Amino acid sequence: MNFPLFRYSVKRSCLLWLVCTALMCLYAFSVVRMYDPDAGKAMMHFFQSQPHAMELLGMTQFDNTFTAFIVNYLYGMLLLALPMLFTILLSVQLIAHYVSNGTMSYLLASPNSRKCIVSTQRNVLIASLLTMFAAVCLATIVLCEYYYPGQLAVKHFLLLTACVLALQLTFAGLCFLVSCRCNSVGKALLLNAALCILFYMLRLAANIGGSLSYLRYITPYTLLNPTGILQTNMQACLQPLALLVLAIVLFALASRSFSKKTMPF
Repeated sequence: MNFPLFRYSVKRSCLLWLVCTALMCLYAFSVVRMYDPDAGKAMMHFFQSQPHAMELLGMTQFDNTFTAFIVNYLYGMLLLALPMLFTILLSVQLIAHYVSNGTMSYLLASPNSRKCIVSTQRNVLIASLLTMFAAVCLATIVLCEYYYPGQLAVKHFLLLTACVLALQLTFAGLCFLVSCRCNSVGKALLLNAALCILFYMLRLAANIGGSLSYLRYITPYTLLNPTGILQTNMQACLQPLALLVLAIVLFALASRSFSKKTMPF
């Protein structure tokens, strides 16, 4: 790994990281302050009467506990979408942007190998996601303990956060692979956005059920089961391991693709 390049890439992505992390922490604060046990009972009745509508929004836990409330509103949609947006932008910035503006030619002219360059940029992406989730997770736990001490099942919340992180790393591997294969920033952004939206739409379609239920087998979202994780279901807790394996494969393919790539200069 090239440490000067690592530091430079981290510095360039710092503002994007701060904005996304701040927005996620702000959203976590609003979710914690929004909790009302009485309103939760009414929401639980609505969940039970309209389960498919709530599953469509990514809300799958129907009980009235504080932890279920936090999980539903925190990881239902926004805290899946924001890190994904961050991943799309950063993965393109780390590889495709350098190729597009010609900066990559200077990097390749240095003593650093292609493998060294791509592994450095990959590590920047992974480290950024790890620190982002660590910051948001810590902020959420502190807020929950301050306003509602003892009501958050911290171990379950940490486990679920780790599983969501595994999902995001899978999409990070996919976006990084696309960035390594594209010579244009616009093309890389378009493909990454299209793929991420496609997989999310497949998830929504699969949640409708019926003849579309088979779509759950072609989207990574299927391997994330918040309800099962909160209930410490062994299968639900082990499924994210498949996401980690998939992430490793995608990052490996990205490195191989970049190493054999024909540059446009």
